[in-house]
Amino acid sequence: MTMGASFKSFWKNYFNFTGTATRAEYWWMVLLGSVLALLWVVATIFLAIFAGLAPADEKLNIWHWLTTLSGGLIVWLVVSGLVFLAIIIPSLSLEVRRIRDTGLNAVLVWVVFAIDILSDIIGSNGLLNDIVSLLILLVLVFPTDKFANVRMIGKNQR
Repeated sequence: MTMGASFKSFWKNYFNFTGTATRAEYWWMVLLGSVLALLWVVATIFLAIFAGLAPADEKLNIWHWLTTLSGGLIVWLVVSGLVFLAIIIPSLSLEVRRIRDTGLNAVLVWVVFAIDILSDIIGSNGLLNDIVSLLILLVLVFPTDKFANVRMIGKNQR
């Protein structure tokens, strides 16, 4: 699968939490998303510099910060937030489809996914979150149907 085909599949399967996604489909989108996120950060920094944002001498006050933003930077941040909201659902569905592709049974797919989301919400800076993220990464790297015939966890085992 090419990057272009992966991108089309990403948007085509916006709410598809039941299918599968190959390693190529998943990792092409991770690469594309990482590159775009890096470009977004660089563009945001440049916009902030050109907008004249500088640390305030007084205590950091959200109202002071908001009143010093230029109109262009506000538009940039609003559009950025909308883009984030637009890609969160297909990103989650892509992760679920990738986990399903490894051959885990349906219950474990949702357990792994729930643990991933909960560890991100609850322990954003803890060791538990790091361990869970590493385990999720390992699951995402495995080839298609790696766990399909594994006793108790595979989709072909009852």
